[in-house]
Amino acid sequence: MRNKMVKVIGGVICAALILAMPVMAEEKVVKAGFVVQNQTINYFLNVIKGIEDHQADYGVEVQVVDGQSDIEKQVTGVENLIASGVDCIVICPDSPEAMVDVVKASREAGIPVISWSEWIDGSNNWLTLDNYQYGYENGTIAANWIKEHFEDPADAHVEFIYVHGNEQLEQRGKGLMDAVNDIVPGVTVSDDQQSGNTTEAGQKAVENVLQKDPDLNVVVCTNDSVALGAYEAMKAAGKTEEDNCITGCDADAENLKRIAEGTIIKGTVDIGAYNQGEKFLKIVLETVEAGADAEMEEPTYVDFIPVTAENIADYVEE
Repeated sequence: MRNKMVKVIGGVICAALILAMPVMAEEKVVKAGFVVQNQTINYFLNVIKGIEDHQADYGVEVQVVDGQSDIEKQVTGVENLIASGVDCIVICPDSPEAMVDVVKASREAGIPVISWSEWIDGSNNWLTLDNYQYGYENGTIAANWIKEHFEDPADAHVEFIYVHGNEQLEQRGKGLMDAVNDIVPGVTVSDDQQSGNTTEAGQKAVENVLQKDPDLNVVVCTNDSVALGAYEAMKAAGKTEEDNCITGCDADAENLKRIAEGTIIKGTVDIGAYNQGEKFLKIVLETVEAGADAEMEEPTYVDFIPVTAENIADYVEE
């Protein structure tokens, strides 16, 4: 009888303890869609890697759409993300104007939108950088190299490669050119009409200009993917590291390696692409919490650091 009583009391106590335990609701995973301009560009690959490596830490599940530098594909990508019922959409557009209607549709569906790099009217939030200053930092690296290597600035035959037809990237291009002209006025501009943001575009742009100006010796590029293409073209033309300079933006691993090796690539500008991934995850959570009806208060800006032979040891282990 006593044993039965003990069992009954024990069962009652266990039941009471179970009822007294707080009910732990399963945390909701936030689903975020990222529409990327072009995943062949190393900058985007590095950001996405940072996002994917940290998404589980923030309770976010990410779906990436490669826009392939095609506006229609980017619009369709957003439409598909809306239909899939994601909680937030991040867009890095080729044409901000082309995305206005789908941003409106997303918000009407209760899905907030974050602009990436370029502002899209109607977005709830914005991660960006000062593209003019970003380009100016890049141009400054090239200008300082020219000052050190030429008594007469006219001996520097300079090509500027940046994206035409895109407001923000044209601002970066203006920064490239202004820095060189401010610091070393009088350089010979071989070309400033080549447009592109991929490695293939960079290679073709330099090959085209070398045909009309074989003395080309400085190439200032909108990003490191373009700089790698420029590097291949200059190397194929027999250009040496002593008398030639290529600069870029984004601090891609391959470009950092080339700087450390003392090649024609002399500098880049670091915007912490991989670390931006984690920053994006934080912004996604903040934006989802605020909701699709919230309006942006202030954009979040990306910091950047010039990288040359002087500080390459901070980036590449010998």
